[in-house]
Amino acid sequence: MLALPCAAQRVLWFPKPVKPAVYTAPMKPVTRLEELRAKHRGKTSWRELVIADRNTKAWVVSDAPGTKVAVHLHPDAPEWWVVQQGRIRFQMEEAEGKMQVIEARKGSYVFAPERHLHALEVVGDEPAIRFEVTLADASWVYESKPEKAEAGIEYIPVRLSTGPNPSDVPAGGKPDRIHVNIEDLEAAHRGQSSWTEPAMRKNRVRGNFIYGHKKDNAARGSGERGHFHADFAEFWIVLRGQLRWTMEGLREPVVASEGDIVYAVPGTFHLPEFWGEGPSCRLTSSTYPAANHIYDAR
Repeated sequence: MLALPCAAQRVLWFPKPVKPAVYTAPMKPVTRLEELRAKHRGKTSWRELVIADRNTKAWVVSDAPGTKVAVHLHPDAPEWWVVQQGRIRFQMEEAEGKMQVIEARKGSYVFAPERHLHALEVVGDEPAIRFEVTLADASWVYESKPEKAEAGIEYIPVRLSTGPNPSDVPAGGKPDRIHVNIEDLEAAHRGQSSWTEPAMRKNRVRGNFIYGHKKDNAARGSGERGHFHADFAEFWIVLRGQLRWTMEGLREPVVASEGDIVYAVPGTFHLPEFWGEGPSCRLTSSTYPAANHIYDAR
């Protein structure tokens, strides 16, 4: 991520613990897609919780062809996905009562704003794997009353506001990006070695697509540690190629490949770099729409 202009920065004193922050399960520096596939080998349907912190819950989910998730919405939480394998047909509410159909495949990013109905179905003849992200305290509200309820739960009819939230963070005057595939982004930036595009800007989510080659990495000074965030974690999913993270508290840098998820605990210095022979792309998620970055004073 880019630093703020120097004129906007000040040197202050931060009370940083001497010992690096501790990872609490299920979070860990890197979750490798191939390791999850191996763990669940022989199963078509499985679900692995990979992030459960004070802001975010995220899973890697594999579902068999024909699997459906019923039409629902989250009153105050967006939800987003990256398709890591297979094909998923999403339905996404546009205007009240009108549903847009999205055909997503490997490398697709799909976003459901809060208050908008959405659903999904695994299509094709192979299981689909997706990275699924929402807020830690997100509630599910269904369009139709589910046939079965969990123990201690009853479904009651309610009235609530749906559609665009007039109090939400404005997305720079642009409509929400509901769907894009990494191949579409590459085509739009053909001829550019590196580029950045916003993915989401909402009350409690912020994301960017960051693309480049190893030669595009900024020159690093001796002891350069990157930045950290004081009040929230940052995580990434690799959409293309390989990336390398130098992370405070780890003896060796983390190299992650397509489909892998990398996580930095709050207060942890991290420095992502493009890696490998070909292009690299990461989708970042850093919680707040105007996320602040803290650097060493030099």
